[in-house]
Amino acid sequence: MRNPIIAGVFNRLNIIEKFGTGIARINKEYIHSISKPNFEVSENRIKIILPITEIDQLDLSKDESCIYELLKTVGELSRKDIDLKTGYDKSKTLRILNILLEKSIISKSGRGPAVTYSLK
Repeated sequence: MRNPIIAGVFNRLNIIEKFGTGIARINKEYIHSISKPNFEVSENRIKIILPITEIDQLDLSKDESCIYELLKTVGELSRKDIDLKTGYDKSKTLRILNILLEKSIISKSGRGPAVTYSLK
């Protein structure tokens, strides 16, 4: 809790119902969703971007669904491994991965040749 005095006032005014449960409750609501919330934490704030979903359905193309299902099954893969498993060329794989990143469906970790992709 960043400011317990303000939080106490909000609690007494019934503006908040519980202390420190917001992020856990948000994650719980999105547990079965394809798209996940994006948390940006800095020293002075937390910015949360909540994706809009309709009962766990996103409008994924056939190629996007193929990579989504692959990552769902395997867990974490490099772009080159995704190329090999899907038969897509490098540019097509990168285009699809960038779309899935923009939709907050997957995350990217590592740098250079060690970059891997996984579901959020």
